Amino acid sequence: MSLPHQPGCACCTLPSLSSQLDELQHHNWTESLASLIRTAAERAKLALHQDAAIFHGGPIYTLQGGQPGRVEALGIVHGKVMSVGSLRQVETDMQAHPRAERIDLHGKTLLPGMIDPHMHILPSALYRNWINLCPFEGQTLRPGYNLGWIAGQLREQLPSHSGHTLNGAQRWLTGFGVDPSLMTEWQEPDLNFLDSISSEVPIFLINASGHLGYANSAAVKLAGLDPKDKGVTTEADVGKVLTVIPGLAAPHILAKIQEILHDAAANGITTLFDAGLGAGLGPLEITLLRAFAQSPLAPVRIGAALYCNQDWMQEQWLQTYQLNHNKHDDDRFSVRALKLIADGSNQGLTGYQSQDYCCAGEHHVPGVSPRGLFNFEPPITFAAQLQRALNAGWPVLVHANGDQAVDYVLAGFELALYDEHAKDGAPNPKLALRSRIEHCSLLSDASIATMARLKLSPSFLIGHVGYWGQVFKTTILGRERAQMLDRCQSALKAGLRISLHSDHFVSPLGTLRMMEQAVTRVMEADPERQPLNPAECLDRIAALRAVTLDAAWQCHMDHIVGSLEPGKLADLAILEQDPLDPAVPVGTLRDIRVHQTWLAGKPVYQNPKTH
Repeated sequence: MSLPHQPGCACCTLPSLSSQLDELQHHNWTESLASLIRTAAERAKLALHQDAAIFHGGPIYTLQGGQPGRVEALGIVHGKVMSVGSLRQVETDMQAHPRAERIDLHGKTLLPGMIDPHMHILPSALYRNWINLCPFEGQTLRPGYNLGWIAGQLREQLPSHSGHTLNGAQRWLTGFGVDPSLMTEWQEPDLNFLDSISSEVPIFLINASGHLGYANSAAVKLAGLDPKDKGVTTEADVGKVLTVIPGLAAPHILAKIQEILHDAAANGITTLFDAGLGAGLGPLEITLLRAFAQSPLAPVRIGAALYCNQDWMQEQWLQTYQLNHNKHDDDRFSVRALKLIADGSNQGLTGYQSQDYCCAGEHHVPGVSPRGLFNFEPPITFAAQLQRALNAGWPVLVHANGDQAVDYVLAGFELALYDEHAKDGAPNPKLALRSRIEHCSLLSDASIATMARLKLSPSFLIGHVGYWGQVFKTTILGRERAQMLDRCQSALKAGLRISLHSDHFVSPLGTLRMMEQAVTRVMEADPERQPLNPAECLDRIAALRAVTLDAAWQCHMDHIVGSLEPGKLADLAILEQDPLDPAVPVGTLRDIRVHQTWLAGKPVYQNPKTH
């Protein structure tokens, strides 16, 4: 099943990638999954701990009630928290479990397992089979990122592709994550540039925004594109190219999914929320990730929002799935919401703005207005789509980056949340659904006030500030409008609960890095490393809540994860340093090493460098 392409960012990429995932529809991927499980079972040595344990000997933050208070000890039994408090109290509460393992933290810090409330597992897995051309080196910006570096990466891989075939088809050189906005000089890798690498081996690169692609002459010919466009492809043309690139074998995709989940655990993450599942292969994606999450391969639990920009798809989800937000079971996979995508990406110049992008004349995106795009035409159709979901009792996550897109989305919520039956002060149940605006990048005071009134909460891609803040300020939005970016503190002051996310693959996985960027708001591409709108800086505990308890609340999972309280699941992370300790420089939070990650009372990751 292939869906129309919705341009914009990682949220919008997967519909056009369905041809690359066709192998999953035709291959018995369950056999490949079983093979991975057998291999994992042979190597697994972490889960040999007792069913009960007492942690002590270091700072333990439970985040009970969202507060930063520390306790001396934590007791867990059968995958759940049983007791928190003084060591004597926990030992008393655990008397029925005399063989409980006693774990001395030796000064390390124990926190609730961290949560990334918006990322994309399948497109991230797919792109890990492509050449990584992202502007990131680990958790930091890559120095000297430019077309010369990209040319070097492509030439390094070229010999293994020249004259070779894959499944009887011409091998392509494919790369992902190209971001001209973060280059030392903004340049597009067009047809002439790629032909200088090779005009014989087909080359295709995907822009980090997911909206643009870049093809050489061989790729243009195979896809039947117009060479007058100089190899710069948008929307339908991206899909045309992808359909002629040989698809990846199912075992490769499954192995990369496993890799992503383990990378998350290595960052202290115990819950990933896939914000757009089902966009490429429909129900098959749900079946696949559920099988993964419920197998020994998964060191994290997975929540999901189902993509539904098309009427027919929304209807399918509403008829097929039933929500149950109140279960207290150890569900490793759950569907929690629906997902709509209103506009594109600000750094990709497709987020929908109230005025032209400052650089629209110099860096115009083909087929897109100088103010970006809105995916629903006329905009009132968005309200109708939204209303159907809310009336059925489903929370909705709405992707909106540009300030005009945010205002259109809020107007849509005004209409969709109206309840003619909620009269004379009776509560409106739709206001209690915890619907979210994703990225929510550019916010005015009026928009924040409207969100508070409509009981909507924002989830911020905080890398917009850390990684792209400088280029937003100097090139894309301008100094004044860049002040509207990711207004975390203003949202909190208005009574909103906020979260921070990676939108991975758009930015790297790393909740400690996201905390650092929210607390410092340093523009990392700025030679002077100045903060962007420092009035919006969070304190450390607010940043921690935004990747634990408040993120869990937004995902309708706060009754089971997000804090360490009796009865909740024992998802936790053990760090070498205390991120709440003022003695730990705030600009080094991303460098704190994760010692262990536990899921439901079992260790799923151990850092070999800290043992």
